[in-house]
Amino acid sequence: MILQKILTIGFLVSIIVLSGCTENTGNEDLTDTPDNSISDNTLTGNLSLDSMVIVEQLPDGYEIMGTLPISDDYIEYSDNIIDAREGAYRDTENTDVFLDIIELDSKQAALDFISRYKSQYIPLDTGDRFTTISFNGHEATRILQYRNSGGSQIPKYQIIWNKENLVLLVRSNSHLESSSLELAKATGQ
Repeated sequence: MILQKILTIGFLVSIIVLSGCTENTGNEDLTDTPDNSISDNTLTGNLSLDSMVIVEQLPDGYEIMGTLPISDDYIEYSDNIIDAREGAYRDTENTDVFLDIIELDSKQAALDFISRYKSQYIPLDTGDRFTTISFNGHEATRILQYRNSGGSQIPKYQIIWNKENLVLLVRSNSHLESSSLELAKATGQ
């Protein structure tokens, strides 16, 4: 009986400690560090990439599914990546759409990243793989690729651009260009 009470008390204490329900005494250093992903970059307005991948004014019918760090996903395109985050969304057709924001150490590194990213694609047999488009007062590149679905070639669209040292990439699993374009426009970037 005593052993059961001791185990119960120990269990409750561990739940309280692990849940973070402890009082902040004010002695902790609460300054921003690289570990909490808050950037001091003036371009991001001191926002973390986590908050930047959350689009506040979503297009009608879109919903956010979550965010996650993805720095290792793009290491092959640049050694100058500071941080990277992904926002996962669903569009009006219930198709996955992703907004990736990659922070690099300079604007030139961002431009080089885009060039290396685009170099992974071979030219299409017919038509243009890369098309320059404009929205939100800047140019971006629409990337067209095809996937095989039931014996048919189905188009898939990505949109990539930079804003200073940030690279923004919107990828959609939809065959509709509007799926990625609408989210890209909604970023306001």
